[in-house]
Amino acid sequence: MSASQYDFPIEKGSSFKLSLVYKDNNGNIIDITGYCARLTWSTDTGVTTTFTTDNVDLSEYSFTIDGPTGKITLLIPASKTETFAFDNARYDLELHSNIDLYTGGGKEVNRIIYGTINIIRRNSDTTTTLAC
Repeated sequence: MSASQYDFPIEKGSSFKLSLVYKDNNGNIIDITGYCARLTWSTDTGVTTTFTTDNVDLSEYSFTIDGPTGKITLLIPASKTETFAFDNARYDLELHSNIDLYTGGGKEVNRIIYGTINIIRRNSDTTTTLAC
């Protein structure tokens, strides 16, 4: 199955959530239990950043897979998006299987989406967290 193009914005200084459900060409959910995911972007300033479901530093981001439902969720806190110093980036989101493609061939890797990310800048510089 070919990867789909999906372009999206990230609002600088706001919490970001990318959530999708992996489905086949007939719209059936694909069970991705045991898989891991990687999203890598390269910015217009020449910086490459990688987010993986292996991450343990939740102050940076949360990237999870709910295998039976095919759901993949990437969460980036406002404190992190506030530091983004680029205008756009190109990205790939891959799924890595826990099963070898064939004996000796390594794990199966599938790029499922790709595209462009555009940063939307704020009109104010207020970054103080409210106490609510």
